[in-house]
Amino acid sequence: MKKGKVLGLLAMSAVLLTGCVDSMPELTAEQSEIIAEYAAGLLLKYSSNYNYKIASEEEVAAALAAAEQEVSEPETEQAAETDSGQPEDETGQQEAVSPETETAEAEPEQQVQLAADLDFAAELGIDDLIIRYQSFEICSSFPQDNSGFSVDAAQGKKLLVMHFDLEGLPEKDVDCNLFDYDIKMRVNVNDTASATVLSTLLPNDLASYMDVVHAGDIADVVAVAAIEDMTEEEIQTLTLWASSGAQTCTVRLK
Repeated sequence: MKKGKVLGLLAMSAVLLTGCVDSMPELTAEQSEIIAEYAAGLLLKYSSNYNYKIASEEEVAAALAAAEQEVSEPETEQAAETDSGQPEDETGQQEAVSPETETAEAEPEQQVQLAADLDFAAELGIDDLIIRYQSFEICSSFPQDNSGFSVDAAQGKKLLVMHFDLEGLPEKDVDCNLFDYDIKMRVNVNDTASATVLSTLLPNDLASYMDVVHAGDIADVVAVAAIEDMTEEEIQTLTLWASSGAQTCTVRLK
């Protein structure tokens, strides 16, 4: 019934408009939009496929609240994930890192060995040689006789010179080239001050020594580090860390 009324109204409008085209007043854009909205509203109101209903204030408020919740939930999840800094498993639960796991993943501390009768060459994977610690001295310049090349301490510093005995094979000469082993060393004084062993041009520098070691001979090689100004008596403990490739050792010299 409603549908018939709508069709009738449209037919009457068409007849009236047809007969009055010449006297049709000009409409502004705003008036045209108002008429179009009114006509569309009538069509939707009497259409059987359109559920014409005005939402209540409670329904509008509920819809707005639901929309705000959908927007805020992803932001809250992202903020919680950023603040925690911990990975989540498939169930969304954070994986806690236990003290036991941290201990297992940490590198084990290397055992400190005593210098007495320790062969540095064997510890660092150096073949056909024996290297043993002998003694240390503190000076401002080395060698002190100033013969040839020497190393001088900076102002307010001293040189810690560690001496080692380098011995070849007893039955034949050894063509020694320690430079190829890329030896790196660091020294710790009194368990507090740490200093890297210097790379020098001394002909008997342990890290770069190159010479023929004759059978049965022992050569004096040295490792030099710059330390704070102190005397030999003030050094209570002296620890040397050395590495060659993947092999390392930590030795208590005093």
